Amino acid sequence: GNKSNANVVDGNDIEVIEETEELPFLTCEEETELVNFYATNLFSLIGPNATSPHLRRDIKVASTAALLLRRFYLSNSVMIYDPKVFMVACAFLATKVEDATVNVKYLEEGTKLLQAHVTVPEIIKAEIHLAAGIDYDLLCLHPYKPVEAYTEDLRTFLKSKEGKLCVNREWVGSADLRPLYEEAKRIVEELVVTDIPLIATAGSIGLAALILSNERLIQKHKEQSGTKTDSEEEDAIKIDFKGYMELRFGATSNETDINQIWNSIEQLCQSVKNLTDDNGSDIAKLKGIHKKLKKCRNAGETKKKKKKRKRNDADS
Repeated sequence: GNKSNANVVDGNDIEVIEETEELPFLTCEEETELVNFYATNLFSLIGPNATSPHLRRDIKVASTAALLLRRFYLSNSVMIYDPKVFMVACAFLATKVEDATVNVKYLEEGTKLLQAHVTVPEIIKAEIHLAAGIDYDLLCLHPYKPVEAYTEDLRTFLKSKEGKLCVNREWVGSADLRPLYEEAKRIVEELVVTDIPLIATAGSIGLAALILSNERLIQKHKEQSGTKTDSEEEDAIKIDFKGYMELRFGATSNETDINQIWNSIEQLCQSVKNLTDDNGSDIAKLKGIHKKLKKCRNAGETKKKKKKRKRNDADS
């Protein structure tokens, strides 16, 4: 009887602790800030611009790693799973998914170069949790190929009679579309670290990137020319992408479908603009979040010890 009463008192004591102590839980915004930070840092760990030469792989590998990281934290919390460790696990798994494997020891060395050391056992253990956490959904589609495919299609279409109605030039060659393609690729590289790939298809993102690329190039030309006269704007290639969709795909799709798709593309473009306007993380703010995260983990460990100690006292 005394034992059961002691357990009841123990339970009440725990409730009082939980009610009176303010636990340093992270807010949704703070968790998102951390995921954004580590998704961006992935490109310094793996990919064409990796700090370690052993980890330099195609941009698709880094993009897949970033998508896996975001996919994992859709249903898991940084307060339970350390984002620093899981960032590396995502890089490791991405190299396998994209058939560009690396020795896990090089990943450990890469984390040392980034001054964020993660050990081999930590990486392997996290990879198992990662695969289960995303329900083994390893398929990752990226907008790089759609950008290339649309650019190639525009190259031939804009030379046709219908195509000439969608552009402000009589003749459009490969050299004219090269800046459009390169800028669209840069936009895609900015987007793959965000949550945009979770809410839109790769094809939609690719087309949106080309539309935004065209807008950026027109704006850049205006700034360089120093004036905004119509005659000088003509020098910058200007493509009517809605007209392109209607004329190019109108024969196989009805007008309603095309309008719905165009509206979704416009909304996507606006979402991308909103993201790029609010780009970058405040280092001081991130340090504060990391400090709070550490307190949260320490609080969890302390509570486990307190519960264990109270149970031992009650048993005795």
